[in-house]
Amino acid sequence: MLVLSLLAAAAAPAVWHIRPWRQPVMAAGLIFLAYAALHTLWLEGFNLLALHTLNRYHELIMAPVLLALFHLTSRKRLFFNALVISAVGYGAVHWVALLDPGLASQLTSRRISSGFGLSVCAFLALQQAHHYRKPWLLRVAAAFLALTVLFAIDGRTGHVVLLVMVGYAAWLHSPPRWRWGALILLPLAAVILAMGSSAVRTRLSETIAGAQTPTGTALSSTGIRLELLRNALALAKEHFVTGAGFARYGQVHERIAQQRYADDPVKSAYLQAPWVKANNPHNQYLLMLVSGGAPALVLFLVWLLAPLIQKLQGKKVSSSLLGVSLAFAVGCLFNSLLTDFTEGHLYAGLLAWLLAQTDESDPQVEIKPA
Repeated sequence: MLVLSLLAAAAAPAVWHIRPWRQPVMAAGLIFLAYAALHTLWLEGFNLLALHTLNRYHELIMAPVLLALFHLTSRKRLFFNALVISAVGYGAVHWVALLDPGLASQLTSRRISSGFGLSVCAFLALQQAHHYRKPWLLRVAAAFLALTVLFAIDGRTGHVVLLVMVGYAAWLHSPPRWRWGALILLPLAAVILAMGSSAVRTRLSETIAGAQTPTGTALSSTGIRLELLRNALALAKEHFVTGAGFARYGQVHERIAQQRYADDPVKSAYLQAPWVKANNPHNQYLLMLVSGGAPALVLFLVWLLAPLIQKLQGKKVSSSLLGVSLAFAVGCLFNSLLTDFTEGHLYAGLLAWLLAQTDESDPQVEIKPA
């Protein structure tokens, strides 16, 4: 972010002329960030805790800065080329990890971001292929990345996002009269293919077993997620009006856990687990509702849905942008993607790049870098 800020400062006159903050999607993000900042400063004051909390949302500033910088370059495709090459290389590492337990253990902690990121890159590779002289290269890359998510990464978020992207791509690339059939059949085929993956079967079995775990036994990752969800829903009932504070989720979560578990002779053992002090519920929507109340959730949804709103208003919005926004929205059901470093940065970068491409091809948008 520092490097981007310095680059933007060096081209300050041109950035000012472009005014990226006036782009509706970027404006919605900045309004949400302003609310989060005012809410946090009101509750916490101006201190390191407040600054650290707001830094978790710096992608909302990074995106318009990137949008301006993309407008100032005539070689925007280099960004996407580098992204695809990196994604393919990172995907290859996951296949090597199937034969190297040490490498596999290192990659496990990144399986959520890996699955999400490679699923999005697979979709974009397919969408952007027709812009290249050899489109088959990107289509092969898309297939490779999709197979990597299914067979080499045991991240449930990636599996779900990939399935949604398959459905959306089927809709986009099918003749109008076949779209509904393709929307059903191609994701179904992807599910059947996924059943041949040990990674998918393992995570599916764990999810089913975790949901049926008897109370008081050691919780699996699924069991922990369910408890985090129950606690978050209880907190949402208490704080849905004004919010508990963007810096205070960990505090209020520990408090609600004490209330729910302390007097239970079986569940009281949960209070010794690290997840009781979790600072997010692994659901971006609930995190917004508990942290900033209904206004925060509404502003977050407006930002997230801004591309779709523009499309419904008749504005030019690319199917790639709508697809990436859809992937992010689905991922936010299972993780706090905006406050997760890798996922948040990837989305901010793609948002800026896709908007810059749309603006450049839209005659209604006038870009005049100084």
